[in-house]
Amino acid sequence: MSNNLKQKSLIPNKYLILIAGIVWMFAGTMVIETGLPYFISQGRYIFSVFLAASVFSVFYFFIFSKLVEKHTTRISKDNRKKMFIMEFFDRKSYLIMVVMILGGIIIRKFGLLPAFDIGFFYVGIGLALFSCGMKFVYKFKTSSL
Repeated sequence: MSNNLKQKSLIPNKYLILIAGIVWMFAGTMVIETGLPYFISQGRYIFSVFLAASVFSVFYFFIFSKLVEKHTTRISKDNRKKMFIMEFFDRKSYLIMVVMILGGIIIRKFGLLPAFDIGFFYVGIGLALFSCGMKFVYKFKTSSL
């Protein structure tokens, strides 16, 4: 990437937190949209809702919320006034995101999990992603950067 293009892609740090929120909410919506047809077609709604809520709880409280805190802190403590627009994640988080996306595609394409499992798992993860996206947006609104 040329230096000139990178210079044009610098934004105030605070807005990286907003961008992260938008990206996470978009990703959550896409994951929910992918899993919802599987979720609905199974018909065992009470059990599916319980399982989706369990997946949501694990991913929201033990994984994604910690990442929200990690990235918000990293961005807030950076001494630069402006950062490259893609720095809302670090390299490790981009790698995790790619692995999760490719893993999901492979699981669905090769039928490695039954539709029932895909349905509640995707809905739970999607809701956790979307909720943590909202958490990023809240942190943007209340940030003193």
